[in-house]
Amino acid sequence: MEIALVLGLLVIAVVLFATEKIPVDVITVGLLLVLTSLGILTPSEAFSGYGSDFIIMLASIFVVGAAMQKAGVLDLIGHRLFSLMQNRVRSLPAMLMTVVSLTSAFMNNTTVTAMFVAPVVGLARKLHISPSKLLMPVAFASILGGTCTVIGTSTNVAVNAYLAKNGFEPFGMFDFAPIGIVLCIIGVVFLLP
Repeated sequence: MEIALVLGLLVIAVVLFATEKIPVDVITVGLLLVLTSLGILTPSEAFSGYGSDFIIMLASIFVVGAAMQKAGVLDLIGHRLFSLMQNRVRSLPAMLMTVVSLTSAFMNNTTVTAMFVAPVVGLARKLHISPSKLLMPVAFASILGGTCTVIGTSTNVAVNAYLAKNGFEPFGMFDFAPIGIVLCIIGVVFLLP
């Protein structure tokens, strides 16, 4: 019976996520409360994930990203890029991919992509070019840059937390760098117009 309840709740959650009528965080907390009130999860099981190093690290990365956005760092980057690249539109994708890949090596790549969307779209409008010509390289550069360090992607952080939790030696900050940097350079060169 518990399996049927969980599968039913999963289907409801997917439908609610897809319709986007209720915020994702409200749906998630609601599911957690329903699972706890039905006795499928104990209260300690329900809230055990919030004390995880992985969750705390991801939350910290998002806080830093939001702080950078509120402080106007991204607007400054967009303004600087525009002033630098105003007359060199052909080299703009290379410049953007370099900046984004370097940033995403030290911040969560999803956050970096989200932070760069508004400045890049604004830059594309000022230069009268299609935003998609810049946004796709930015997205790929963010993914590639995230492969260079442990904190670059949430997947790396999750694997590292799993290793530490199960008694294995966790990765160091730059253990992925030799392979990640090579992949990043090859990817950026491949994406150049």
